[in-house]
Amino acid sequence: MTLLDALQQFVTECNQNARLREMNRDWTRRIQLDPDDTHQQHWLVSDAGELSAGEGAIDNPDMRIQAPEDILTQIFSGQMTPTEPYNAGDLLVRGQQDDIMRLDILTLLIWGE
Repeated sequence: MTLLDALQQFVTECNQNARLREMNRDWTRRIQLDPDDTHQQHWLVSDAGELSAGEGAIDNPDMRIQAPEDILTQIFSGQMTPTEPYNAGDLLVRGQQDDIMRLDILTLLIWGE
């Protein structure tokens, strides 16, 4: 599975979950994913709770997430929680604390612990 595959699966799961869409109806953010080993950027956008994803750079991101591509793929495919790589220093997240917590809640509600 590629990072793009994992992101598209994550987007599908989020968009099909009415509870998550309602919870995030006021959340419009641009998230840049920067794999520090492949340097092949990807992005996630939440537009009033409707998610989309793609490859490349995004203008004016609200949040940046940096980690090796395999860690990002595992996190967004639900194979790994972000806690372990974050605590080990392998996952760097820059953004507003509220946005970081919201993204963490999304992954938890979609994939569980």
